[in-house]
Amino acid sequence: MSIKLDGDLITFQAPDSDSKAIVTKLGATLISFVVEDTEYIYLSQAANTSSDTATAIPVRGGIPIIFPAFGKSYLDSLKSLQSHGFARNLKWDFIIGEVLDDFTRVKFKLSTNNCKNYEQFKKWCDYYDTVIDFEISLVFNLFKDKVTINVDFTNFNINELEFQFLFHTYFKVPSVDDMYIIGLQNLKYIDRLAIKYKIHDSPMFKISQQTDSLFKLNDDIDSIDILSGDSNIRLTSSKNLDDLVIWNPWKDAAFKMKDFEPKESYKNMICVEFGSVEGNVVKKGQVWHCDHTINII
Repeated sequence: MSIKLDGDLITFQAPDSDSKAIVTKLGATLISFVVEDTEYIYLSQAANTSSDTATAIPVRGGIPIIFPAFGKSYLDSLKSLQSHGFARNLKWDFIIGEVLDDFTRVKFKLSTNNCKNYEQFKKWCDYYDTVIDFEISLVFNLFKDKVTINVDFTNFNINELEFQFLFHTYFKVPSVDDMYIIGLQNLKYIDRLAIKYKIHDSPMFKISQQTDSLFKLNDDIDSIDILSGDSNIRLTSSKNLDDLVIWNPWKDAAFKMKDFEPKESYKNMICVEFGSVEGNVVKKGQVWHCDHTINII
């Protein structure tokens, strides 16, 4: 089995390797990444992975694509949209799967045709007084010990189209109590719960309570490592993804989410999310590109 289609799910395997991944057409969300029999992506047992309805509930877990709005956006062009936009709610087109020498590639696409009857898309268009003609290409390349994700967002008709973008990645870890995030020392961040700016002055970032922190990365940051027992991950991205969110709902918030199961699994997950959330502009006829790599170390 190199590439297998089963309804909304596309399962693919790296060449000459047991490493495999699964993407659902709902949001083109990667919901599994397994290397040497170890799962590195958290997926709630109650997660929806079906795109049966036009306004499907997004996946709780995996790597949802946050677009075109981050949270409840402060940008005028995006204020009317629901939190985290609509890309993760819609069924994407599966374009191609191919096995190459060193990796297996699968490609998905979201365009105006997928969105034109969706109320949230119409609200975005209302700001520009016309139908936005766009396309997002999302490509996953699976190697024996890593997965790379490449995004190309094309604006066909708006003079200056504003958007926000983020990979809302849920990682599975053996125990959040024994987990450390490396690479954030001396960086400024916003504690979004306390609504307060802080400086992280330790070599390690560790959590022991509900966490929602937004870091601003600088050009000196080459990688971010998640270390948890034998489950160690190195994260890299293109330099235009210079925002990083670290999130864990902890006990009280986890118990309030209907699709977060088991409730105690907040102890076995951490969101480390690369994005560009201050606002981007792509001009008419131009393409905005970003990429992200998850490497098992």
